[in-house]
Amino acid sequence: MENVDINDVSVANASSTDPFKYSHGLTGVAQTANYLYVNLLTTTAVTFTLLLVLFRIITAIQHDRRRVSAIICPESQDFWSNNRYRWWGNFKRHVAYSPIWRNRHNRELQLSSAMGMGTLPSRLHFVIILIYATSNVIYCFMVPEAPERDEDHLKMEIAAFRGRTGSLAVFNMILTILFALRNNPFIWLFGISFDTFNLFHRWTARIVFLEALGHISAWGLNTYRSSADGLGKWKSIDWVLGQSMSYQWGLVGFIAFAVLMLHSLGPLRHAFYETFLNLHRLSVMTAILGVWFHMAKHALPQMPWLYLFMSFLLGEFLLRAARIAYYNSSCKQRKWTKVNVEALAGGACRVSFELAQPWTSEPGCSAHIYLPTVAWFASHPFSIAWSKPTEDAKVNREKLPTTIEDLQVKEGSSTVTCVIRARTGMTRKLFNRASTSKCSTFTTWGAIEGPYGSFRSLDSYGTVLLFAGGVGITHQISFIRHLLAGHNTRTVAAKKVCLIWTITKMEMFEWIAPWVDELMAMPNYDEVVRIHLYVSRGDPSADNYNLPDGVEVWYGRCNPQEVIDREILSQVGAMGVTVCGPGAFSDSVRGAARRRANLRSIDFIEESFSY
Repeated sequence: MENVDINDVSVANASSTDPFKYSHGLTGVAQTANYLYVNLLTTTAVTFTLLLVLFRIITAIQHDRRRVSAIICPESQDFWSNNRYRWWGNFKRHVAYSPIWRNRHNRELQLSSAMGMGTLPSRLHFVIILIYATSNVIYCFMVPEAPERDEDHLKMEIAAFRGRTGSLAVFNMILTILFALRNNPFIWLFGISFDTFNLFHRWTARIVFLEALGHISAWGLNTYRSSADGLGKWKSIDWVLGQSMSYQWGLVGFIAFAVLMLHSLGPLRHAFYETFLNLHRLSVMTAILGVWFHMAKHALPQMPWLYLFMSFLLGEFLLRAARIAYYNSSCKQRKWTKVNVEALAGGACRVSFELAQPWTSEPGCSAHIYLPTVAWFASHPFSIAWSKPTEDAKVNREKLPTTIEDLQVKEGSSTVTCVIRARTGMTRKLFNRASTSKCSTFTTWGAIEGPYGSFRSLDSYGTVLLFAGGVGITHQISFIRHLLAGHNTRTVAAKKVCLIWTITKMEMFEWIAPWVDELMAMPNYDEVVRIHLYVSRGDPSADNYNLPDGVEVWYGRCNPQEVIDREILSQVGAMGVTVCGPGAFSDSVRGAARRRANLRSIDFIEESFSY
């Protein structure tokens, strides 16, 4: 075997006497066709991108026109209360807002009461995933057909399949990495939530694994069927692996891919989320190292694709580190973010971050929080319920200003607050520590990363319905302040804002009580805002919680269809229906909204953290 060089990738000669010529190098690999099908996949991705950008531009223009016309001429709201085109309402009902089957979308598929399998994509998401996955399957099997059906030509076809699956797997790693990034620029460009991109991340990752499986299986099959100098079958595979660091690292990368697939299954991911995150990061690093050395040792022409998605990872890491350092530290004040944690009734904590820098965020945004004294350096996503800037005015109150600079107001630090429901892991540790502390509060240090999300504006809707289930109220409460302030300054179209919050116990109202008091003190609150509280397990005769005036209470489960139908009868302008809550509740609101999407102008927006 002295004349066999497993590490020579430049040998691409089918007439060579090397018995393993179809197991290494580019012999039999149709590189031109590989690039062709990668270009076709790129074209598919770019086509989706252009269509989404075009849709985003059209809807942005329409929403801005609707907002401006409603502000200038409030009587024009009636014009916007109906769909201008009947097909558009039908498209939203049967495609855009529709689950794959019936009403189930965000409600988790349960193997048992303690084990979930994840959620289903919507009908539109399913179509996109199906088109892309089918394209990959077709391109993998579009290998050149051998002119003869002998052993040598069969190995040539297998080698072509090996090259095709390997090329497509590396290309799809670019999208897999991109879709997993919190700072993915397409989130802002498309107006699509990170939760949706995480769905695409999981499916492209599955495609990468299957293509990597095809790649290593084709290599193993050709090597297994090759023999020389007493080698054959498994001995051939063992010998070739021993001769090449490239193949050894390739095997390491594939094992890492397999570990990623196994521990990313819904039951394991949700049951041990913190362990999943750490193991996922470690497995991703191992997989990338394996692919890197596998390709670098043979100087494969797809190396620039590897550089591309590695630059994504490095760039996002640096961006996140810079944002964390900026918002949470101040060199001048020698200050780091202080965190105040207060245990609340109903098994939740109010967590307030006193930041070192001004925090600017839109309503409905979220952030990743770090509490090292509770969960080391793990980060967890939570909606921002309330944020309050602290202003340090330069204006001297004892004398009149003499320059423009005297009138400038300098913003100081900001306070950002989340409400965190105790579940398992970090959230349970946080609540237990707060509830056993003096006065049910404690102070620690931490950090906040964000803001993220908040890409869907509600400013152009005359009627806004905010559905919240449990701790989902944290996503909705800030919209009320924004829309009411915009109504008072005539910068939004909102005339009716209705919060529908379903809770299990009346005492959970304590979570948002201070902010409701602030809202009620704002001008025109009674004219614009209504709060409907649905208590599913409460007892009217036993509940003696003092609610603010104007908060209406119903005992029993909320029926979103009844609520939406009632609001349609007095609808002003276009209606925006948003929901944040448990999967089953979100699905019921989705179903209610889509049933009326072709009747009136109704847009449905869902916020979830299903990953």
